Amino acid sequence: MSRASTTRREGNVISSSLQPVGKPESVGALLARNAARFGVQPMYCIRRDGQFEPITWQTFLGNVAAFGRFLSGLGVGPGARVALLMPNCAEALVAEFATMCLGAIYVPIFSGYSAQQTGDLIEHADPTVLVLGGRRQLEKSTLPSGLRALVTVEPLPEGLAALTAPLCRPHLVVTTFADALRRTAGDADPAAATPAFMRTAVQVDPGTPCLIMYTSGTGGRLKGVILTHDNILSQQRALAAIWTITPEDRFLSYLPWHHSFGGIFEKYTALYNGATLFVDDSLGKDFDLLLRNWMAVRPTVYFSAPRIHQQLVVHAQTHPDAEARIFHPGLRFVFTAAAPLPANISAYFASKDIPVVEGWGLTETSPCCTVTDLTEPRTVPGMVGYPIPGVRIKIANDGEILVQGPNVMLGYRNEPEATAAALPGDGWFHTGDLGEFAGGGLRLIARKDRVFKLLNGEKVVPTGIENRLAGMNSYMRHVIVVGDGRNFLAALIFPDYFRIAEQFGDDRATADRVVKDSFRETILRFNQEHSVKYERIEAFAVIAKELSIEANELTPSLKVRVRDVLRNAEASLEAIYEPGVDCDCRFLRKVMRMTVDERGCIAGLDRTLDRCHECGSLLFEDEPIAPDGAVQGAPS
Repeated sequence: MSRASTTRREGNVISSSLQPVGKPESVGALLARNAARFGVQPMYCIRRDGQFEPITWQTFLGNVAAFGRFLSGLGVGPGARVALLMPNCAEALVAEFATMCLGAIYVPIFSGYSAQQTGDLIEHADPTVLVLGGRRQLEKSTLPSGLRALVTVEPLPEGLAALTAPLCRPHLVVTTFADALRRTAGDADPAAATPAFMRTAVQVDPGTPCLIMYTSGTGGRLKGVILTHDNILSQQRALAAIWTITPEDRFLSYLPWHHSFGGIFEKYTALYNGATLFVDDSLGKDFDLLLRNWMAVRPTVYFSAPRIHQQLVVHAQTHPDAEARIFHPGLRFVFTAAAPLPANISAYFASKDIPVVEGWGLTETSPCCTVTDLTEPRTVPGMVGYPIPGVRIKIANDGEILVQGPNVMLGYRNEPEATAAALPGDGWFHTGDLGEFAGGGLRLIARKDRVFKLLNGEKVVPTGIENRLAGMNSYMRHVIVVGDGRNFLAALIFPDYFRIAEQFGDDRATADRVVKDSFRETILRFNQEHSVKYERIEAFAVIAKELSIEANELTPSLKVRVRDVLRNAEASLEAIYEPGVDCDCRFLRKVMRMTVDERGCIAGLDRTLDRCHECGSLLFEDEPIAPDGAVQGAPS
């Protein structure tokens, strides 16, 4: 049965005619059920000494109960918060389940944030217990006055005054994670203590808050989203009605667990259904390590942001000997979210008969609201699927997408105004996304705050243009369309340096020539095909760098933070729109204008402004310009 045929539309609201499978339960009830069902089967695998080491459901249950008793001894119970600051690891999973089994609230924080942001988030969370990886995390942490325990995975070095001074507080327990588990070993007979702990855990009300997850920050300041047990697990009851995940499935997981896509959607999809979760220590950053892990695990289901899907496809295309091992017969489907998957990458998966499933949602909706059909070709641009069972989608008069269902958050921690704006009391969560219905499904248009006007008053929705351009050219990793308050549209293009390196190696001269020509041809073709004249691109600038989390240009889940990218690209915007005598030639020569601009070169060379791109490499950082206009050190 197609998903389209199960979608009901009533005016400006769509929903599914299917019903979620099962009844609401707590995370503790999920653990008790699956530990009894699967016992000695691997729950997850951690890479140690080059090999994946399995941890069984039974072992995990015992560790959760032991750490839960340690937390309980510190007074952690309903309403208390346990914050965690470390990458994905076994200890993080134990801490999460132990906290939730106590009816307390788990607060994961991205370990790659700056010291200022880390300190601010810990202060905002105000935890009773703080769990850290080790010294690196401690050095940038703020310890709240009400903190009762600091738990580290790695032992802290001795004799470091800067580290130990804040720890010398009366009644503050400082211990390692391993010691915390051992502390409760002698408290009671484990054979009796674990069942006793779990009897309490399964009785936790599914409506109890269990997670504060911080938003990704694409819209500005991070907010702490308060989610319940049923917010999280209602997703899995809904998904059970539309697809099948089995204990034979293998998930290779690099997505960060402090974020909803990896920490709620992917992780609980595996664990809820008894599939084995292989923790990928590449963290999505080391592609060579990710590829080795891929070959070792041979995942059957793979969740990823588009960037890794792109890298896997590019590697397969440039290394035909590895293609069959990457896209092996057991790979049932891949899931993409966080940003649209470029059309050329979708086409590759289709050529291999590997379904690409896309979903849409926000941290505030736990996160998934819609999912595409496994069996349906991806032909509608921006189509993000059909509502999952139990969730209703509404389009407001201004085009904003509204959501209603068991997945919607309780609110934001300590943010009454933001909560009131998102949940104004009309029974709907206001997402801030714009969309429309397409064939019974939802088509995503843009964030409301991305829509802008040109100087002539014409309204522009840049997201569709950006997605189309990126899908037309495989050398474009990111495209950002600009023009707010300007006379014309332009584009900032961030090249896919991974693909370029795979294809051209060290031959930068050829890469620059080929890619430069392809960018120009793509923009020309787009302009010729695009019927709306004011939406045509009159210039583009190449930003010769990768977007990064460190520069605040990407969220930890690899979404583009457009505001920060534009702030960092001010010199390129000046080169496009205000090329005066004070403009830096390093940025001017990264701009290609699609029409003749007879203004003279600001450096005094015998050429017009539209030929600035001839003065050096468009694609790579290069040497200063010589007096004759040639790039020093560049091939002639």
